Order: sequence, then C-alpha cells, then structure tokens
Amino acid sequence: MPWNVQRSAQFYDKEVLKFPAGLDAIKSIVLDATNFTYTPDTRNVVPAGTILAKSVTNPDKYVAYAGLSAAAPTGGIEGILGHSVDLIAQTTSASEPAPMFYFGCVFATLAIVGFTQFASALVSQMPTCRFE
Repeated sequence: MPWNVQRSAQFYDKEVLKFPAGLDAIKSIVLDATNFTYTPDTRNVVPAGTILAKSVTNPDKYVAYAGLSAAAPTGGIEGILGHSVDLIAQTTSASEPAPMFYFGCVFATLAIVGFTQFASALVSQMPTCRFE
C-alpha cells in the first residue's frame, strides 16, 4: 500500500436466528474458498444466512448450496452460515473457518440468502429446524 494512505472497510452482520440457540446447535466448519466466485477490486464477503452444503471437491469443507441438479446431484443442505465471512475467493490457501447453525434452530426467513428459491429443500433437509 502506498505511503500515507489508509484503507478500511466495514460490513454489518445480520441476525439469522429468530430466537437464541444453544451451543449444541453451532458447528465449527471451514468454507472452501476455491468454490466461491471472485470479484476483482471488491471485497468477497459470504453473507450471513448463506445456505451451506458439503464441497464435492473437498468433502471436509463447505460451499454455498446451489440446489440439486444434473451437474451437482449430491450435496444436500448441511446448515446455515452464522455470520458473514470475508475471504479471498478462488484460492486454495484462503479457506476460512466459520460457524454454521444446523440443528434445532428457529431461523428468520428474511435473513436466509435464497430462502424463497430453496424453501422446500430447507424444510425437508433440516427437519429439526423451524423457519419463521
């Protein structure tokens, strides 16, 4: 960075839960940065409330759920991202740790990214959770 120049950024987290959850409902995961799209000259933030599935290429990491299709027949919904994560996309070494809500939670539907598109999949694949 050039001398005498400062740069800062800020983003606000949204609350994805309608009611507080117990500690047993939060899983510590790693986001697979290679599977998130890279946008040059901007911050790459995965927003809180992103629906997550296991990565096909790295089964111990998680990616944004894109629905079941012929191109991606496996990879059901595993949970919902707990808070926004700033990551360097398309880089193997940039995978980031994050919290995921996955069991017994009551979610605020307005805070879930793509809720209207994946509502039926969420309800069927997360039977212990409620969506209000």
